[in-house]
Amino acid sequence: MNHLQTIISGSRFSRFCYILALLIVSAILSGCSENYGRLKRNPELTRAFQAYQVEPDYKYYYYGRTNAPYAIIGIDPAYHISSKVWREVDPGTEQFKEMVDWVWGGDYYSLISGASILSPTGEKVGIWYSSIWFVAIRFEENNRIAVMPDTPFIRGSH
Repeated sequence: MNHLQTIISGSRFSRFCYILALLIVSAILSGCSENYGRLKRNPELTRAFQAYQVEPDYKYYYYGRTNAPYAIIGIDPAYHISSKVWREVDPGTEQFKEMVDWVWGGDYYSLISGASILSPTGEKVGIWYSSIWFVAIRFEENNRIAVMPDTPFIRGSH
């Protein structure tokens, strides 16, 4: 029996396949996550939104209805939103204040709170205010950001 036959016939081959599978899965997962940011809860941002004292240089957008949006975000002007579901809103208006007051609270009285939007490298690029915490934040070419909240309640599936 040669060396290859020994490897194939024994537990070494099983270990080799297992390690190879782990390496492939690891490479796929790291490749998928390299362009994604995240949210980092920040109680100071919660208070800032509630006091309507948000970052003055950011561009603001809301997702959902004007009378009860699901989320409000502020994005550093160096970045641009890559989506048609987010609509711009001026933070100095009564409309913005009403949106902050009426952000959708979710099922079971979810906690509405603020967070920093972080790039894949951990740099703060925006702010978030919502009760939704499952969010994909993808960074694309030309400083475009796609912010995709998980809203199964809109589709009717739970």
